Amino acid sequence: MATSLKTLIILLLVLLARCSMNKPESANYYFDPVNGNDSINPGTSPEYPFKSLSMISEIVVRPGDSLLLKSGAVFTDQLYISCRGDSGKRIVVGKYGGAERPYIKAGGRYNDGVHIFNSEYIVIRDLEISNKGGKPVDGMNGILVELRDYGTAKDITIDNLYIHDVYGILVREHLGGGSAIQLRNYNEADSLAKSSRFDGLLVQNCYIRNCQRNGIMMWGNWIRSKWNPSLHVVIRNNVLDGVPGDGIVPVACEGPVVEYNEMKNCPRTLPPSEPCDGIWPWSCDNAVVQFNVVSGHKSQVDGYAYDSDWNSNNSLFQFNLSYNNDGGFLLICNSGGWPLDWSIGNRGTRIRYNISINDGLRNYISPAHKEYFSPVISIGGPTYNTIIEKNLFYVLKKESLEIDRTICNLSNWSGFPDSTVLKNNFIYTEEENLAVKTSSSTRNFWHNNQYVGKLLHPGEGFTRYEGQFNMNLWYEKSDTNWNTLVDFIKDRMITVKGKEMRVLDIIGYENVD
Repeated sequence: MATSLKTLIILLLVLLARCSMNKPESANYYFDPVNGNDSINPGTSPEYPFKSLSMISEIVVRPGDSLLLKSGAVFTDQLYISCRGDSGKRIVVGKYGGAERPYIKAGGRYNDGVHIFNSEYIVIRDLEISNKGGKPVDGMNGILVELRDYGTAKDITIDNLYIHDVYGILVREHLGGGSAIQLRNYNEADSLAKSSRFDGLLVQNCYIRNCQRNGIMMWGNWIRSKWNPSLHVVIRNNVLDGVPGDGIVPVACEGPVVEYNEMKNCPRTLPPSEPCDGIWPWSCDNAVVQFNVVSGHKSQVDGYAYDSDWNSNNSLFQFNLSYNNDGGFLLICNSGGWPLDWSIGNRGTRIRYNISINDGLRNYISPAHKEYFSPVISIGGPTYNTIIEKNLFYVLKKESLEIDRTICNLSNWSGFPDSTVLKNNFIYTEEENLAVKTSSSTRNFWHNNQYVGKLLHPGEGFTRYEGQFNMNLWYEKSDTNWNTLVDFIKDRMITVKGKEMRVLDIIGYENVD
């Protein structure tokens, strides 16, 4: 009897052990390129870490697991992972053992220093990444988040990365040149594959320095007949420093939000074949671009701080600052002649409560034009129902007589703009400028735009203000949007023509009760 009881107890213990094995707890996996060992260490404690990031392929990463790289360590292999967490247990890729970021130094040996493939419910944070070899490579990225034949991937976060010296080519070939962060859910080679998209994509708190060609780039299925837009995309609080090409570009999204980012110190290294701008949604509906700062864009074609691009509806640009950009403050464009199942055009762009200071500096004839061309606002092609209102344009004297001196230019791109509204804006010109060039655009409406200085205007809608360009001209206490704008730029210092100045001083704002 005693023997039977003992046997029963042993059987119960075995069953319990097996049940616990079938329901594993979340695990942490540790990686240390100096003190780790792939042959004998289990990798599940800081005392016995793995050595190589390639060991990720040897383990089963489950919801709630973490992949932790030693703080301050330098890894020379690629971090590649394909995994799925869940809404209650996200997978985390991060660091352990100190405040310093672990450094993935890809050295041009891989197209992507970090490659996150067909994954969801995952957080990638607190890493340093570079990817520079002996020569630039098409499609070389710091980090690539990629979906192929996947469906909808939910809840992906990229947070607090330092990405620098990514050495992609400077022209957009089939892989787009190169980017610090590439977010790709569409590949033209997969035309028969399952459509993929992001739902819940957050890129925040990243510092990007000296990466070419681009900063934070998406690539989605932009064709309207196959449009399966990414949802809940937020790109915020990132700094792009020394990026010559496109800064932040959401593609094929519904309602993306791009806010509190800064792009600066763009080198003039792109060839004359390459149009680029700072922040611009493409093939997006209801995009919101707000509280951003773009300065010093020097692309030989375009070179605008912001761009409302084609195949988009209802793009909103508000509470942004732009200064010292070669091309100007804003491009609004649409390539005409596309059938609606490919592109719906550009409709309903709204531009309000932005500040442009000393934009439109290009001092040569761009390859895309036959004359000097750098208006503060360029509207090209058959755009519809554009509203530009309650913005501040501060236009300083240009360094040579040939430079464009136009506030708003409406021009041809297989068609002309239609139904453009320019109203209630405030303009300062240090020298004579032309208010608008209308070309063959139709149904334009100019109303109650006030200016200080000299402004040529072909018709009604622009009124000279006899006082100074300050808050007595533009500020309305009852309109809280002005307070929102002022609060955003209240501590901002900028350098204009070699002089450091407060933005609030330039626009003439003083504290009010």
